This record gives sequence, structure tokens and C-alpha cells, in this order.
Amino acid sequence: MRKVVLSQSEKEKLTYLQKYSDNLVERNRSLCLLLSNQGNSMSKIARMLGMCYQAISKLLDAWERSEPDNRFSVLRHAEGQGAKSKLKPIEKQISELMEKHNRNLNIVLQEIENEYNIKICKVTLQNFLKGTRLSLQTCAKIVKKQARPTGF
Repeated sequence: MRKVVLSQSEKEKLTYLQKYSDNLVERNRSLCLLLSNQGNSMSKIARMLGMCYQAISKLLDAWERSEPDNRFSVLRHAEGQGAKSKLKPIEKQISELMEKHNRNLNIVLQEIENEYNIKICKVTLQNFLKGTRLSLQTCAKIVKKQARPTGF
């Protein structure tokens, strides 16, 4: 049975991250290390968290190999991982399309497919808008601000 030994400050920081981090991967990995420190076996942790045994083994290896000052970087995904956004290069054009078509996502989706040859679903567009802070409400505020008459 393999066990990670944590210092008191590491336990406190991992507990804080496990409770309050906005990153799910970081919360799960923090919990994994805390459970290992409590004496749970890797197979038991894998069953409890629904993780793969090899993933836990790799996490423990990475934690033990890393320098004490740099250990918490093991908890997050490395930069550049994950799916790349198809819409990032045309972010400005999407904002203009949202204003032009009065936030009608179906028309915006058709325009994106026709003009830029990018086929996406409505949920993907909504998530992109949320992620770039171009939510429907923000676009509505932009349109309202531009529509106000001046000089009164």
C-alpha cells in the first residue's frame, strides 16, 4: 500500500483547495492526496472517487517527484490541454453578428456556418458567449446603449 505523507501546511492548503477551488480537477486531485495521507489504499481511493488506478498512481508519482515549492502545480491541467476553441479567431465577428441579428442564435449559427464554414451547435455557441463574457445579456446591453437617442 502506497501512502503520501503531507506536512500540516500542505494538508491545510489541500483541504482549502478541495473545498473552495473552482477547478474540478484540482478539487479531485486534492481530495485524492488527502485520502492517501489518511492511509487509504490507491484502489480504495479509485473506487471512492471513480478514478482510474493509474491516474492516482501518476498523481502520487508527480507529487513525490516535484519540488516542495512547486508541488501544487501538479494539481492543475497543464497549459494548452483541452479542446481548442473554433470560435476564438472570429470572436469580434460573432459579437457583430449578435448585434446585427438581435441575439437570435439560430440566425447567428447559420451565418457562422455559411461565412466561416464552422459548424457548431447552439449549446457550443452559448458556452462560448459565456466564456468570453459576450453573454446574451451583455449583447442586449450593447444594443440598448447604441439605440438610445442622444440630445434629450
